[in-house]
Amino acid sequence: MKRFTLLSLLMLSLAHPCFASHWRELGNTPNGNLISVLDTQIRKGDIITTRIRNDLSEPKQTENGHITRIEADLQINCSKKTVSPIRTFLFDDQGSAELSVNLRGGRDFIKKNEDSSFGLAIKELC
Repeated sequence: MKRFTLLSLLMLSLAHPCFASHWRELGNTPNGNLISVLDTQIRKGDIITTRIRNDLSEPKQTENGHITRIEADLQINCSKKTVSPIRTFLFDDQGSAELSVNLRGGRDFIKKNEDSSFGLAIKELC
């Protein structure tokens, strides 16, 4: 029973890295959004897999309410300075998350502007 409980806790921490890690601020985008990254990343060669957080300076209005924060799991190819979003979580002003899945995730790497949230992640992590 202890082994099952420990295994369950381990799986939970891997499935939700925010339980096992802390956020580190990377900087702000030109429009004032605060960009942070989890302090744990998985590195395999030139590829980094991590999660970034984008705290919006101005909430975005959607049909389901205001979005105040975006978190994205992504892969960064440091040698090519490109990024591939895996999945995105949109948080409303109540802190509830809705999952938005990126179909390209982990396959197509795209170039991003240096001052975008993904561009800041590339600059600071590579």
